[in-house]
Amino acid sequence: MLRARPVLYTSKLAEYSQLLLALGMWRVQDAGDWQVFDSGNGKVGLQGVLPGEQDGTAALGFEIRDAPIFVRRTLADGTHAELVDSGHGPTARVIAPDGFTFLADPVVDTPSAEPATSPLTVVQLWSAPDVGEAEKVLADIGARPVAGRPDAPTLFHAKNGGLTAARLGEGSGVELGFKYDGDLTALAAQLAAAGVPASLDGDVVVVQNPHGGTLRIVDSLEF
Repeated sequence: MLRARPVLYTSKLAEYSQLLLALGMWRVQDAGDWQVFDSGNGKVGLQGVLPGEQDGTAALGFEIRDAPIFVRRTLADGTHAELVDSGHGPTARVIAPDGFTFLADPVVDTPSAEPATSPLTVVQLWSAPDVGEAEKVLADIGARPVAGRPDAPTLFHAKNGGLTAARLGEGSGVELGFKYDGDLTALAAQLAAAGVPASLDGDVVVVQNPHGGTLRIVDSLEF
């Protein structure tokens, strides 16, 4: 299995929780400073941190079923991966050719009364100095490219939910985004009613995140 599950590091857990719940996600793990929210199409992890350098940053992340099998298959396909111990237990660390790393954590199965799917899809936006290398890494871990516009970043679909886009950047970095298969005007109103600052800019809902930055929600595969 493979599911997109980026991690947001934040000192504002309550505010980010409010934002994700207002989007229609539901909490599936709550261990104090570590919380996970599900959209039915990808998850988002919140890791509580003290105010400082890491506060407000995002990390590329995935959920898998079996870390040793994942590492073996990723290595066989040509991308370096290794077993490590993380704060969430034994996990797999993937190392891109430029040294950028991310984790693929074994999934924690939790019962949920929420629907299996929703209009909201989690999108990880991975900026890399070499897009071709990033795309190969995504393919080697089992993600599959989704057809899109030729001049737009290539999106990769994780079998069990969520999308990851590889796009050109001067350095490596990650942002969180969402795709919404529904009425964006209604979504913006839903967020505003929940006390989350949001506005509609053309075909994009722009949300102010708890750290003063913005989060984009689109209704197409173009970021």
